Amino acid sequence: MKFLHTSDLHIGKKLDGVSRLDEQKAVLDEILSIAVSEKVDMVLVAGDVYDTFIPSADAENLFFNWLDKFAENAITLVCISGNHDDADRLSAAKTIASRRGLYLCGSSNDFLPRDNGKISLIESGKNHLVFKDEKGEEFFIATLSFFGEAPTGYVIDKEKDYSERVGDILKEIFSFKKPEQNGVLVSHLFMLGGESSESERRIDLGGVKVVSPSAIPSECIYTALGHLHKRQIASKSKNVIYSGSPLQYSYDEVGIQKSVTLFEVENGAVLGIKTKELLSGKKLAKLTVVGTDSLDEKLSKIADKFVDLTIISERPLTMEETAKIKTQNPNVTKIKLEFSSEFETGVISGRKELSDKDLFVEFYTKKYGANPDDELIKAYLEIMAEE
Repeated sequence: MKFLHTSDLHIGKKLDGVSRLDEQKAVLDEILSIAVSEKVDMVLVAGDVYDTFIPSADAENLFFNWLDKFAENAITLVCISGNHDDADRLSAAKTIASRRGLYLCGSSNDFLPRDNGKISLIESGKNHLVFKDEKGEEFFIATLSFFGEAPTGYVIDKEKDYSERVGDILKEIFSFKKPEQNGVLVSHLFMLGGESSESERRIDLGGVKVVSPSAIPSECIYTALGHLHKRQIASKSKNVIYSGSPLQYSYDEVGIQKSVTLFEVENGAVLGIKTKELLSGKKLAKLTVVGTDSLDEKLSKIADKFVDLTIISERPLTMEETAKIKTQNPNVTKIKLEFSSEFETGVISGRKELSDKDLFVEFYTKKYGANPDDELIKAYLEIMAEE
């Protein structure tokens, strides 16, 4: 059986308030196209389908229309929830979807066996699904969505750390696997050694929810992980892999090539793991300039990218200057101002002669990288007057 592994779609996610729904549609269509051209039998989506617990109607429409296209191409899909998803909401349409070979796994896997011809579901149970292909080979797919202390229906030892709890839960799930079945895990975890991005919601403060690769049972020959946005291998020997998000979602992902992971499973072995690059969506860039004289020229060279702009200056920018930059360059989503050492050491002297307004604007701009608006300045001056 040939698999495609992806995760962290984050449909509906914005970049500094800028909608990326069109890009998300384009990259989802590209993933579908890869699945069709590569003759994939099953797609694994390892959580964080949406960016919020209550996604917009546009986000849900995009996801369900995408699912429908896999059904039209007779490609089976298994999807779990991540820490950004509401598990019950994500799986609300599971009964209808499963009739078309699309399995939305939230808090339970109570699917009826279904003969879909090419890939058939022959069994479902507590966090697992069992499929059979046309050659009669069986595939045990364990589905462990994101959870806090423990998933529903499991008794955990509170004296054990999070990694040990995950190991116990996975051991229980894989106890249902028969020796002749190929074992694959789809999960949403923070694996030890994984590199996170700014766009990921932290779930591991103090390392509490970090999981060791040793928690993965030996019966599992491939682990399709979600949660970390940069593609990475948590364990090469055990094939524990993060596919990464399909788009660059934060500026610390500049230069990171996005992809999906393809692999085959046959007779208890994983064959031909490879990546397929994703080309859809705007890339992100960071730009630092000294002053604003050459700003337009430099921004024109990266006009096709979203930009995190840093301006090194000896003075604060006026509100008019900041507004002009944003108006003329809509792809600039962040503007930060850094003052040169000359400014900080007092070459621009006479601070004692500055008005309350000028002092406030200087302080605010230095601290926040943007000019305060008129209402904020007015409020500050009113407070100063009262004092």
